[in-house]
Amino acid sequence: MVLRFLTLVLFCAVSLVSSGSFVVAQEENAEKSEPSADDLAAAQVDALQGKVSDTMSSLEIEDMTHFTVLYSNYTVYSMVKAVRDDVEGAIQACAENNKDMESSLFDRFEKWDKVVGDSMVEAHDNIQNLALAQTYMPQSELKTLFGLIAATREKDSSRFETTPVTTPEACDFMMSKMDETEDSMVHMLRATLISFPALLQKNQK
Repeated sequence: MVLRFLTLVLFCAVSLVSSGSFVVAQEENAEKSEPSADDLAAAQVDALQGKVSDTMSSLEIEDMTHFTVLYSNYTVYSMVKAVRDDVEGAIQACAENNKDMESSLFDRFEKWDKVVGDSMVEAHDNIQNLALAQTYMPQSELKTLFGLIAATREKDSSRFETTPVTTPEACDFMMSKMDETEDSMVHMLRATLISFPALLQKNQK
């Protein structure tokens, strides 16, 4: 769990740089009559890519900019939410296996969660405002789009599943990294609050 948490943080940073780019490896197996989990995941990615491509092709530049920001912002929010859930799980696992560390673990997570959680609320509100401000896509279709983003993110995250490591050393290391991950999560979320005005101004030059 601790290793999964740390790997996901790195994955989030890489995914932010390459937002909207998806790589899916499919293995063909002619003997299988039912779709595999990879086949279903590939279908989800194809559906997401198709939806994004169809939407972008029908938009004027300002709406295209708006959609790009809305899409990337929700992608970032979804990834940070996943990391937040993994951090909570890692803290819980460490506390259960290291009773002498339980108090310090929960105290540190409470502070971490307060800072990251407040930024998540701001980012979520901004995403909702962006969603309500647009007229190029029905709200029901946006909800479907967000669901596809979350489903794709969950599949990507599952590639980093590891055996939980809850030794005292691993748990100490996790806590030593919480300042760093707190800063990186907040930085990514705050970037979503200013990206649309910045992109719009750039496109108008």
